[in-house]
Amino acid sequence: MIARLRNEQGFTLLEILATAIIVAVSLISLYMGILYADKQLQRNYHDRVATLHASGEIEWQMYYRKNYKEFEEFSNKVVLIDRLAENRLLNGTMSMKVTESQENPFGSGIPYKVLEIRVSWLEPGDRETRTVVVREDFY
Repeated sequence: MIARLRNEQGFTLLEILATAIIVAVSLISLYMGILYADKQLQRNYHDRVATLHASGEIEWQMYYRKNYKEFEEFSNKVVLIDRLAENRLLNGTMSMKVTESQENPFGSGIPYKVLEIRVSWLEPGDRETRTVVVREDFY
């Protein structure tokens, strides 16, 4: 054991260089993983905000239809998705589509309306158009 401590042979330059490359590659991989995770967190947050906007609009339409016997139709309503850096806003557009359909249990036709709320926005990180769709059936 004492003989190992007195060994003054040390490391070669090649071993030190290989270790430095391995550490550098590991740190770069870790940094890239953190950047990817941050991007995914922001994307998931935007998806969640858009889903909340759409489900809130579904609730409003249910209330409006119950009280006024019709939907309050609109198209391309602007909604706020996020406040970005430098006082920029990430806005999306919300649209509404009502279709009539019919369910046929046991041969009898039951009419109902399908309300579809769609929220779309342009994701700032990768310039990809994201869309969230919430659907509700009204009998």
